[in-house]
This record gives sequence, structure tokens and C-alpha cells, in this order.
Amino acid sequence: MRPGTLIGQSLRDPAGVSRWLIGLGFSRGTLYSMVALVTVLSVLLLELGLYLSPAQTEMLRASPFTLCIILGLSLLMLVFALQLTGRMLGGRGRFGAALLLVVWWQAMALVIQVVQTVAMLILPPVAGLITLAGLVWLVFALLHLVNVLHGFDSLPKALATVAIGIVGISFGLALLLGLIGVTLQGGTL
Repeated sequence: MRPGTLIGQSLRDPAGVSRWLIGLGFSRGTLYSMVALVTVLSVLLLELGLYLSPAQTEMLRASPFTLCIILGLSLLMLVFALQLTGRMLGGRGRFGAALLLVVWWQAMALVIQVVQTVAMLILPPVAGLITLAGLVWLVFALLHLVNVLHGFDSLPKALATVAIGIVGISFGLALLLGLIGVTLQGGTL
């Protein structure tokens, strides 16, 4: 499937694309390489956005390397959270499939971020609408990929998996950030 076709199909039918991706059978090494690639591309795009919008630079005080570590570990925590939580709720998802689907989901988030960045340069008011629509789609897609991953028969079970997983990730990410010394730079409101 060509990249443009895959993106269009992903936007219309995330569940169908999830099934197709799982059927490809990538090796574990390829999946970890995909995690590294999508992590680096995400940080590069974030840095470009910060360069284009210098006012937001002060909000983020971390090196690109630190951001890669944070994002890469966050993606892996999301994989573990979705896979383990889904299993606890009766799902049958495998780790490799969860890894692939989270990478695909993050890659689609990158596509949305590119469109948002271009819109920010051409028509700034439209960028906010693209951001909102992108967030809605990302939640919609995440529920469908969890539903396919675990073979659930309903989206509410997928929603429960995501909700419980996000609570676990929040605690894990807070611990990780504390261990590597990243703090929030705050001021007065």
C-alpha cells in the first residue's frame, strides 16, 4: 500500500488498517527500529515547531536528546499499558502487535502535526481547528486499535483499557521524569 493511500485509509478506517498492519508480521527488531524512527521524527518536528514559534520555546526546557528519551519511553510505556491492561480485561493482544499499532498511531499523529504546522504558517486560525480535529481523530483511532489489538467486541471495553492504561502511564512518566531530573518550569499565574 502506498503511503498516501495508507494515510487516507487510516483516517477513514483505523480498525481496518490495524488489522492489515498486524497481518504484516514485522520482526521485533524492525518494530524497535520503527519506534526509534517515529521518536526522532516527532522530536525533530517538535523542534521545528518551537523554532517557528519562539514564544513557546520557554515552555520547554529539555534537550532534543532528553526529549527523545522521554518520548521513546512514553511510547513503550503506552505499549505495555495497553497490552497488559487489555489482557487484564480479557483481551488477547500480543506485545509485538501493540508495539506496531502504537508506532502507526504515533506516525499518524506526526502527519497531523505536519498539516497543523503548515496551516500555522499559511492560515494560523485554521491550525487550531486542525489541532482539535486531530486530537479527536487520535482518540477515535486509539480506541479502534485497542479494540482490534485485543479482539474486544465493543469500544467501551477499549475505552476502559485506555483509561486504566493512561492512569498507569501518568504515574510511570512522573517517576521517569523525576529520575532523569526533568522538572516543570513554572511561574505565577
